[in-house]
Amino acid sequence: MVGNYSSISVGKRLLASVLAIGFFFVLLLGRLLFLQVIDSSTLQARALSQWMRDIPIEALRGKIYDRNGVLLADSYTTYDVYVRPAAVENAENVASVLAHALELNYDEVLAKFSGSTYSEVLIAKGIQSDQMQSILNNYENGILFSENTERNYVFNDLLTQVLGFTNVDGDGQTGLEAFYNAYLKGVEGASLTEGDIRGDTIKGSTTYYLPAIDGLDLHLTIDAGMQQIVESVLNSAMALHNPKSASCIVMQPQTGEILAMSTKPSFNLNEVPRDDVQELMQLSQNFNVSSAYEPGSTFKVIIAAIALDAGVTSVHDYFYCSGFKVVQGVKINCARRSGHGSQSLEKILCNSCNCGFMELAMRIGLDTLYDYFKKLKVGEILGVDVPGESSGVLMSKASVHLYDLARMGFGQAIAITPLQLVSASSACINGGILVQPYLVKEISTNHSQTVAYIKETGAMQRVLQSSVSEILNPLLEKVVSSGGGKQAQVVGYNIGGKTGTAQKYENGAIAQGKYVASFLGFYPILNPEYIVLVVVDEPQGAYYGGVVAAPLASQIFSKIFELRETEKDDANAHRVTNICVPDVTGLTLTEACSKLAELGLYYLVDGTGGVVVDQYVKPNTMVSKGDVVLIIMSENDGEAW
Repeated sequence: MVGNYSSISVGKRLLASVLAIGFFFVLLLGRLLFLQVIDSSTLQARALSQWMRDIPIEALRGKIYDRNGVLLADSYTTYDVYVRPAAVENAENVASVLAHALELNYDEVLAKFSGSTYSEVLIAKGIQSDQMQSILNNYENGILFSENTERNYVFNDLLTQVLGFTNVDGDGQTGLEAFYNAYLKGVEGASLTEGDIRGDTIKGSTTYYLPAIDGLDLHLTIDAGMQQIVESVLNSAMALHNPKSASCIVMQPQTGEILAMSTKPSFNLNEVPRDDVQELMQLSQNFNVSSAYEPGSTFKVIIAAIALDAGVTSVHDYFYCSGFKVVQGVKINCARRSGHGSQSLEKILCNSCNCGFMELAMRIGLDTLYDYFKKLKVGEILGVDVPGESSGVLMSKASVHLYDLARMGFGQAIAITPLQLVSASSACINGGILVQPYLVKEISTNHSQTVAYIKETGAMQRVLQSSVSEILNPLLEKVVSSGGGKQAQVVGYNIGGKTGTAQKYENGAIAQGKYVASFLGFYPILNPEYIVLVVVDEPQGAYYGGVVAAPLASQIFSKIFELRETEKDDANAHRVTNICVPDVTGLTLTEACSKLAELGLYYLVDGTGGVVVDQYVKPNTMVSKGDVVLIIMSENDGEAW
C-alpha cells in the first residue's frame, strides 16, 4: 500500500515538473516569436540607432509663386560642418583647414573637437558652397558636411507681412510661411554610417542615404505687378504724409482673390531684424487682417446697401440735414455744421452727410441691422488663410443705445478690419454675393506636375438682392465724378467709391489730432473686377480721406489700368485740366465760394469759422471744370469727405 502511494506521488511530481517545463518552454517560444516576428522592426530600429551615426539632410522648402508664375520665395543650399573626433588623424591639420576656410580662430576650432567624447561636433552652420569647396580642396579625415536650406525672398521687402519669414530651423514664423508651414517644410532625410561605440566608422560598412522629401509649392492669388504698384504708392504716402502706417488691399470682388495686400512700414525679408523682437513683431503685423479700426464714412457703402435691401430707402428718397441730430439727448454733428439742407440719397453719399446716414441707420433698426451684420460677417472672423486675423469689435446688441445705432450709420461705434470692410463692400457692389477672401490658389509639387490642392472659387452665400448693386454702384460713381471722392478719378475711367475720415479714440476719449484717412473704390461700375481700399493711419497735416487716401487710390487704379492695358471708358475720356485753383485762404466763406463758382468749381465746407484757414485742392493746382475744392473754416470734430 505504501509502495503504491509512493509511486503515485512520484508520478504526480514528475508530471507536474514536465508540465512546468513545458509551460516555460511555451513562454520562451512565445517571447522568441514576439521578438523575432512581431517586435522585430522596433528592435532593429533600436539596434540601428545604437550603431548607426546619422547626419541630417534638410528638405528643400517649397517655393512660393504669384498667380502668373512669378517666383516670390525659394530656397538655396547651405552646409553645416562637423568634425568626427574618432576619425581625425591629424587634429592640427583639421583645425587649420577649417579655420582658414571659415575665417575662424584656429585655437577655438581645435578646442571644440580635441578630446571631445561626442560622436560629431558642430563647427559651423550655414556655410556657402564656395567655403565648402575650399575645405574639400584641403580635405582631412574626420570632416563631415550636412546639407541645409536657406530661404530667399526674390523681391526683398515685397509682401513682407503676407509672405512672412522662417526661423533659423526653417520653420515658418509669420504670414503664409507660418500658416502653410506643414506643406512648405517637407520631410527631413539623413545620411547613416555604421559606427562602433566610440563613433569610429566600421571598416567595410555601408553608408545608407535616406533622401529628404521636398516641401510643396504655393501658388498665390497675388499679382506681383499689382503688388509692386501698391507698395510703391504706399512708400510715397509714407514719405509725403508721415503717417503711423499706410495699408492697401486690392481684391477681385466676384471671387475673393486677393490681388495685392500691403502694410507700410515693412522690412527686407532677407534681412529680418531679429535683434528687437518687439519691433519685429510690430512690423510683421498685417494691419489689413489683424487690426480693427473705426472705418468712418467708407462704412456708409454698407449702410446704404442694407437700407436699399431692407426697403427703407430708394433713389427717390430725401433727407434733411440741419448740421446735427439729437438722439436720446446726445447731439451728434454732421461734418458741415451749417447743414446740407434737403438732399437725395445720391447727395447724402456725395456730401458724406452724417445726418442722412443716422436717419438710415434708425430706419433700418437695431435688430435688422445686426441681422445684416451677421450675413455680411461684419465683426466676425472671415477665415482668410493668414495667421492673426481679428474679428473686430462689435458691441453686443443688448448694450447698444439709440445714439450708438445712429453713429454706426456713419462708421463710428463699430470697429472692423480693412479686410472685413472690403469683403462686406464687395457683396454690396458685386450683385449681392458674399465671397471668401483668400491668398492661395493652388498647392503643388515639382513645378505643378502634381497638384495637391486647388482652391475652389465660389460664392459663400447670397446676402443682398442683385438689384442693390444696380442702384448703389452708379450712386458711388457720382461720389467720385462729382462728390467728395473726386481726387480718386482717373481720366477716361468711371470709378466708384467712398471716402472716409475717422477720428481715433484713446481710453474712451477722442484722441486730438489723430485720424484715419481712407478711400474704398471699385472698377468698373458694372460687374467690378477690382475693389481697392487704402487706409492711412494718423497722417500728419491734411487728414481727410478725400485729400490723403483718394489720390493714392487714383495712382493705384491708374497704374493697374496701365499694367492690364485696360481700355478707357467713353465718359470722361477727354477730361481737360485747364483751370488753375485760386488761393481762397483769408477770405470769408461767401467770398471764397463766389470766387470758386466763377471758375466753374464746386466746393465743400468744413467748419464754421469766420475766414478760410486752409484749402484742398492747393492753390495753383490745375483741375477740370466741376472739380471740388474743400474749404477749411476751423477745426472739425465730425467727419468730412
